[in-house]
Amino acid sequence: MNSEILIIIPAYNPPIELFEALLAKLDGAFKNVLIVNDGSDEEYNKFFKKLEKKYHVLKHEYNLGKGKAIKTAYSFAIDNYPDVSAYVVIDCDNQHDVEDMINCCQKAMEHPDSLIIGVRDFSLANVPFKSKFGNIITRNIFKWLFNYSISDTQTGLRAVSPNLAKKLLEVSGDRYNYELKCLMACCENNIPIIEVPIKTIYIENNKESRFNPVKDSLIIYKEFVNYYFKLFIPYLISLIAFLAIFYLLNSNDDLKALILANSLAGIINIIANILMNYKNIYYHNNISNNLVYVLKKILKYFIAGFFIYISYNLLDMNLLISKVLIDIILTIIIYIIFRNVGFNGEKKN
Repeated sequence: MNSEILIIIPAYNPPIELFEALLAKLDGAFKNVLIVNDGSDEEYNKFFKKLEKKYHVLKHEYNLGKGKAIKTAYSFAIDNYPDVSAYVVIDCDNQHDVEDMINCCQKAMEHPDSLIIGVRDFSLANVPFKSKFGNIITRNIFKWLFNYSISDTQTGLRAVSPNLAKKLLEVSGDRYNYELKCLMACCENNIPIIEVPIKTIYIENNKESRFNPVKDSLIIYKEFVNYYFKLFIPYLISLIAFLAIFYLLNSNDDLKALILANSLAGIINIIANILMNYKNIYYHNNISNNLVYVLKKILKYFIAGFFIYISYNLLDMNLLISKVLIDIILTIIIYIIFRNVGFNGEKKN
C-alpha cells in the first residue's frame, strides 16, 4: 500500500454509489485518503459520518467551492502528513483510474517544482459533447492569452509536491476557477506544467457532475476576460499611437506613412505588452518561444500596413475601422498558423 501519496477528494453532494466504488478501489492501493465535505446537504451527514470511521474527513459548514476545498486539504496535509511526498486531487465520481493517480504522483515526486495534470483524450467517442466543446474553447483561449499549450484545462486529476502546494495556496479563487487560475499562476511564475495521459472515463455521460454549465462556466471565463483586458490596454495605446503618428507625418505617400506608423505602433504595442504582461509572454527562459512571440508581432504589423493601405485608400474605408479590422483578421490568421507550436517550440499533436 502506497504511503508516499495522499489522495485528496473534494466532495459536494457526492453520488454515493460512485463515491463508495471509488473508495473501494483506493483502499487496496493507498494508505492516506483525505476527504473534504464541502458543505453538502444534511441528507449526506450520515454518509460522511460513516466515512469518518475510516478516513480523515474535513468539513465546511456550508458550500465554499471546489477551490476552497482543495486549499483546505492542502493546508491540513502540510501540517498533518509530513511524510507524504505527493498530493493528488481527484473527483469523487469514480472517473479516475488508480494507475493514473500513481503515474501522476510519481511524476510529481520526480519533478517537485512542477504541476502535474492528467490529460484525457477528447477525440474518443465516449466524451460528452459539452465536455469536448468546453475543453476546445478553454484550451484555445488559454493558448491565445498565454502562448502555452495545454491539452486538458479542465482535468480533475492533478498532482503536486507539498512545496508546490504551499505556493498554490496563495492563488486566488475558491470555486472551479481556482483550478484554471493555478494553470495561469504556473505560466506567470515559471512553474512547468507536465501532462500525463490518463484514461478517459465518463460514467453515464457524466450526469453526476456538480459542474453548472452556465454559472460555473461564467466564473471560469470571467478569469479570461480579466486577462484579456490586460492585453487590450497595450493595443489601445498602440492604436492611439498609430493614428497620431500617421497624421503627424502628413505625408503625400500614404503607403509609406501607413507602414511606418503601423510599424512604430507595433513597437509601442510590444513594449507596452512586455511592461504589463511580461509574466504571460516571457516564461521558462525559453529563447525560441520568446522569439516566436516577437516574430509573430513583427510579421503581423509589417503585413498589416499594406492591407490598411488597401482598405483605406483603395476601398475608401475609415482609417480607424481599417486598422482594427485588419488587426483582427491577421491576429486570427497568425494564431491559426502558429497554434500547433507548443511552449517548448515543438509541435504538439
